[in-house]
Amino acid sequence: MALTVQSCSQLPTGKLPEYIKSSKSRLYNIIWSSSSPPTNIYIAKKPGDASVREAMIEFINHLHQQYPSINVIVNQEVADELMHELKSTTTTTKQDSKSIQELMDPLTDHVIYTGKNEDIVDKTELMITLGGDGTILHGVSLFSNVVVPPILSFAMGTLGFLLPFDFKNYKQTFREVYEGRSKALHRNRLECHVIRKQIGKSNDDDAEQEEERTNIKKLKTNGETSIPMPTNGSSDDSKKIKEMIHAMNDVTIHRGSSPNLTSLDIYIDNEFFTTTFADGVIFATPTGSTAYSLSSGGSITHPSVPCVLLTPICPRSLSFRPLILPSSSDIMIKLSESNRNQRIELTIDGITQPDLHPGDEVHITSEVAITSSGASSAGSSTHSGSSSTSTGTSSSSSSGSGSNNSGSYGDKNGIWCVATNQNQWSKDLNSLLGFNSSFRDQKGKKLHL
Repeated sequence: MALTVQSCSQLPTGKLPEYIKSSKSRLYNIIWSSSSPPTNIYIAKKPGDASVREAMIEFINHLHQQYPSINVIVNQEVADELMHELKSTTTTTKQDSKSIQELMDPLTDHVIYTGKNEDIVDKTELMITLGGDGTILHGVSLFSNVVVPPILSFAMGTLGFLLPFDFKNYKQTFREVYEGRSKALHRNRLECHVIRKQIGKSNDDDAEQEEERTNIKKLKTNGETSIPMPTNGSSDDSKKIKEMIHAMNDVTIHRGSSPNLTSLDIYIDNEFFTTTFADGVIFATPTGSTAYSLSSGGSITHPSVPCVLLTPICPRSLSFRPLILPSSSDIMIKLSESNRNQRIELTIDGITQPDLHPGDEVHITSEVAITSSGASSAGSSTHSGSSSTSTGTSSSSSSGSGSNNSGSYGDKNGIWCVATNQNQWSKDLNSLLGFNSSFRDQKGKKLHL
């Protein structure tokens, strides 16, 4: 059996599909441009799990046999893992596990591609995840500040709110996506911009900070997305924002190991809202409403609801309750100068970011900027950011409620997850959370549907 690893930089730039609203449904049809199915597929897997490794190898073997035009992309760690196992002269797998030689067809030449993260991002047209919700978050983090390709997720982990498909049906499921017969659920992201306080600042530093605030406001006022693109098609204002990252689940500001509560001044739409003394605060998307926010007392929110959740973490005031804000809200959190903690933790989707300090500002808003005239809908069809006018049916689509009153989502915004049906969310609440179940149910009744 021949298995080789090549650089993905030699592959053509990835082309993303359009998403057309389904009639009387929250889901969207995935339409590949010019009737051309995806050729560059990125596979992300849960690390350190033999069953997931076997599933990935089986899946790659199937792609190489049935779809020879497809290029399989993995990250460098996975490529090294496969090559190490292939070259190993001793059996390193468990007794009940199969080796890579047993799983791959020896008559087929297998080629996988890898490279730098920016090359993987630029080439990927479809992302497939094998694992749990954490695997999806890790895979999406690779595309934090660029357009995210559609995601097909197979449940092979411990948590499965984002995992509608069973791997045993992977052949049929993938074919439906490949042939453009699948549907996707739109999940919004949060944009997080950090403006640092200048130590020993001069007038030039003050002007630079004010310019950065102005750039953030300008992007939202104009209804633009601030995803930076690597070509001249990107907005000049978005290039001037120094620290920006996107969150699929949540943005968390927390005191961490510091003994004192954090003092946070919260502004909403340029108006002072409140000062809170708490362990921290969580700003979550509807997707993240079943994660850390839920553990802190936040509401469960349907992923199609355009909103931002503000959930305090152990506030000193009992009257500070969780809030649900419209997705058009422009939120700014300023770390009060009176903070006794000199370092405050900032985490985005569970990934630790550089610490915040008193005087720093965190600006949070929904990635999809919904204005009075509707949301922006830029039909970007490639990762390069070059705008193109979609042919045939418009790529703009409504916000998921079945009406156009909430504006339109552009197909370069948010995260598009391949879905089974529009009612999967309610089934997950019952099967995974045991929603509204009594103690009697938990004692002798199986809650899974």
